[in-house]
Amino acid sequence: KALQLQMNPHFIFNVLNGIKSLGNSGNTKELNKTISQFSVLLRSVLNNSRLEEISLQEEIETLKNYLDLEQKMSGKSFEYSITTNLNNIDAEEILIPPMLLQPFIENAIKHGIQPNKNGEITIIFDVKIHFLECTIIDNGIGIYQSKKQESYTNHKSVALEVTKERIKNLSKYSTISIDEIKEKNTILGTKVWFKIPLKTDY
Repeated sequence: KALQLQMNPHFIFNVLNGIKSLGNSGNTKELNKTISQFSVLLRSVLNNSRLEEISLQEEIETLKNYLDLEQKMSGKSFEYSITTNLNNIDAEEILIPPMLLQPFIENAIKHGIQPNKNGEITIIFDVKIHFLECTIIDNGIGIYQSKKQESYTNHKSVALEVTKERIKNLSKYSTISIDEIKEKNTILGTKVWFKIPLKTDY
């Protein structure tokens, strides 16, 4: 199940359509750049799907590539930031199961960020004692609101459930929470937070 959900077919379709449009418009420079980004992303996803663990650095590079392509192709305006607080451990030395964050980020873009509003996605990796903590914050409509809307498809809810199970099955100490961010009854977005045991390859 997890392998089947590694990349949304709609995303692949959108990127290929975008590449076709760039070709038709004669924008060769942007066309070549997009094809290169997409091929790197596909290769990393296919390679990583065979592995139980990859380095945090590889995971971050894949997420950056994915987010850059979504910025071009999703039709929604958003900025993103990725921050690491790794307690003096190199991101190359930390091991993480591949594609743990991508379903949550994809969900934030597709169902959280609103059209005509500048979206923000913040991704934070923290090393705290014996755990790697991962946080994804968006300034969208809130997960409970998005679930009420018809655009929230069965595919996405399955993808999120499978990813939650993957996190919980990593260790009895793994935990995950998904909460709306509220201030004075106003929903400011969604925060996904999970922690998994810290694993290094040294």
